[in-house]
Amino acid sequence: MNKFKIGVLIVDSEPSSLKHTKEILEGNPLISDIDCVDNSDNALLKLIKSSPDIVFIEYPVKGKAGNEIITFIQSKMAETRIVFLSDTKEHALAAIRSGIFNYLLKPVVPKEIEKIITKIHLSKQICLEDRLNQILEKTNGETRLKFQTTRGYLLINPEEIIYCKSEGIYTELFLTGNRVELCYLFLSKLEEILKQYHFMKISRSCMINKKYLRKVYRDNNTVILSTDGQEYEVKGSKPSIRILSKTDSE
Repeated sequence: MNKFKIGVLIVDSEPSSLKHTKEILEGNPLISDIDCVDNSDNALLKLIKSSPDIVFIEYPVKGKAGNEIITFIQSKMAETRIVFLSDTKEHALAAIRSGIFNYLLKPVVPKEIEKIITKIHLSKQICLEDRLNQILEKTNGETRLKFQTTRGYLLINPEEIIYCKSEGIYTELFLTGNRVELCYLFLSKLEEILKQYHFMKISRSCMINKKYLRKVYRDNNTVILSTDGQEYEVKGSKPSIRILSKTDSE
């Protein structure tokens, strides 16, 4: 299975509902495998065998293993998400008390499933990055970070990053040598990694490497970063520009 695609298990005793959900999922390019069973008693073996990323399960759960399967997933399969499918809203509160926040009414709406799939796909990518560990190695005193990009993996010294700009679920890395890479990380996640290397978040969408800071303009809340004869103008927030102005004048 593609490591970035999503495996699914559907547990539903209503044939028409199961077929409807499966057909929606089959049309989603992020889905790799779909297994289907009609009750919780048959679901446990499938869970152990396929380790799905998502389990769509009717609620209340049918079968003797109904409560057991929920407990099993939550305790033994921490990365597997549960989505309840129900004919009525009346069980929503009980689902929340069970720690399940994805609750869809039958027949499920394609847009609602798409939202859940997209969110879990992104979460899976970020978890993979955490497991790989961004700090890859230190050779001859040089730190190299590893990021997944749209083209593969990027091994880079943090000093090569001039600034970062978030673009939705991605972040653009503006690098020395007039290079730009798009990586699969939120800016907040990058901030955790790079803050030890003298980076500073100057707005909700931008973070700069203070090593390349050359000018600070308080009148329009911008900074100029410069390296190798190339200048970059980056917009910041008033509080951040105020802090940089004080630092720049000291």
